[in-house]
Amino acid sequence: MSQSLLIEQILQGLGARNARLRALWQMTPGQRVAAMRRGELRLEQCSAWAARHPEQVPLLGGEFEYLAALTPEVCE
Repeated sequence: MSQSLLIEQILQGLGARNARLRALWQMTPGQRVAAMRRGELRLEQCSAWAARHPEQVPLLGGEFEYLAALTPEVCE
């Protein structure tokens, strides 16, 4: 793979990530919670949300809900 092709792919990936995060920030906190619970947000988006506004992300057993929902205890 040429260096220019690699750089182009990296830039495309960053552009797509920025678009996903831009869409996330356009939502209200309530809309983000609803989208998360419907499974419409990627882990990347949930992590960015938790990093920027940790007080908005619901907790479950003291852990961010989007992470706690993946544990065996919650899945049962």
